[in-house]
This record gives sequence, C-alpha cells and structure tokens, in this order.
Amino acid sequence: MYENVFSALQIILKPFFYFYATLIATLTMNYTLITGASKGIGKAVAFEAADRKMNLLLVARSKDLLEQLASELSTKNVSVKTFVADLLEDDAPKKIFQFAKENSLNVNMLINNAGAALYGNFEDADFQKNLNVMKLNVDACVKMAYEFLKQTDASQRRYILNTVSLGAYQPLPTMAIYASSKAFMLFFSRALRQELKPKNVYVTALCPGGVETEFFVPAGLGKVVEKNARYMMGADRVAKEGLDALMKNKSVVIPGFINKMTALVSKLFPHDIVVPVAGNVYKT
Repeated sequence: MYENVFSALQIILKPFFYFYATLIATLTMNYTLITGASKGIGKAVAFEAADRKMNLLLVARSKDLLEQLASELSTKNVSVKTFVADLLEDDAPKKIFQFAKENSLNVNMLINNAGAALYGNFEDADFQKNLNVMKLNVDACVKMAYEFLKQTDASQRRYILNTVSLGAYQPLPTMAIYASSKAFMLFFSRALRQELKPKNVYVTALCPGGVETEFFVPAGLGKVVEKNARYMMGADRVAKEGLDALMKNKSVVIPGFINKMTALVSKLFPHDIVVPVAGNVYKT
C-alpha cells in the first residue's frame, strides 16, 4: 500500500521537481563578463566563448555596437546581456557588477580586455590622453578584478583573463606609457595568480603581439601596422589561445612562435640592446 502511495506521489510531484531544478539552474547560470567587447580581441573572445556555450555579459562604450554584436551572437544558443559603460569613469566597475547582481547574473569569468594606446614621443603627445591610457589599462582593470573577486561566488571556480601585450616584455620608445601599463598588468596578473591559488581562481595573462583589429588607427599606429603587416595575427586565433590557456590554468600565453621568441630575447638580452631594437620596430 505504502509503495503504491509513494509511486503515486512521485508521479504527481515529478513535474514540480523538474520545474524547481530548471529554475535553480536558470538562476545560477554562469556568465562570462567581457570588457571592451564590441571590437577587436574582445569581440573575438565573445564569439569564441559563445561557441563554447558560455553565457555572456558584454561591456563597452558603444550601445549600437553592443546591440549589433548581441544580434550576431543570437544564433549561438547562449544568453547574451549587454551593459554600456565607459571604464574611464571611476564608478563604472561597481555599476557593472551591480547590474549583474540586480539581474541575477552569476559571473564566474572576467575577461579584462578593455585597453588603449597612444603613439608618439612622451614629451610631444597629448598628456591627458596618456593619462587616460594609464587609467584604462591599469586602474580600470585593477578595479574590475577587485569587484569581480568581491562580488562573485567564492564557492565555485572563477577565472580572470587579463589581456596584456607582448609590449609588456620590454620598454617601447614612442609607446612608453602603453608598454609600462602592460608591464604592470603582467606583474599584477602573476602576483594575483599566486595569491588566489588557494581560493580556486585561475588567472592568466594573454600577451599577443600585433593583432588585426581596429585598435591601432585610433592610437596613431596606422603606419606602424602597414610596416609590420606580415607579423600581424588574427583576433580569432588570439581569442582561442587565450581561453584555452585560461581553462588550463596557465600563467601566461603568448600566441605565435615569433612573439614567443621576441619575449624570450627580451628576457635574455640587456635592455641597452633590446630597447633600441624595439624602438626601430615602431619607427615610421
């Protein structure tokens, strides 16, 4: 008799259990947050992540470009949310994670990708623009990492991918602020990785060389790109190698054999030799 009652209860309650399980799964869906998502490497990472069935929270300054990207990703069968923010604004990181909290978006991966550069001798360049490069490449990335660690679920594995640069490996004349800011982010990534090991957080620094994106022209690097076009890599490849390295918990990934050799040479030879050579690469 009791067996029959139990079986009947199972049949009656089964749909409710399924509904509850689906609701919990929906509420706890993980999201990958990508800054600078509307163009370049950020956009390529968004497509690569969507192909891996990662839900996305895309952040950039341009509402139109974000909406266009979300539309392009609509065929990937993943959830895509967008948030318009300018990371030069001091409170932008807090607003981004507040949006995630208000919309029950469980962010477990941060792609710290937004960045900028400015070409030219330090003395002659627009000083405020150089300050903005520092603020976006350093301050904003550090704030995003801090908010991510404080505002997300520490009981699960979390991931941080910092888009750094091959320029982090040596000083770059005519790109002094950019290279210095990226060197900071490389050191920051490595130190943070060690600190967070006991807390089940993977931290990877992605250090690409030249990448075929819209990044260079606004930075005044159009002629430099033309000069070094044969060494440029596709953003799709960089995005794939970056996510692969992050999921494998690698400290640093440098896409491309020539770029790896460049980083190695920068370590082996003194700066008195490396810096003039690097400067010649950026001469126009």
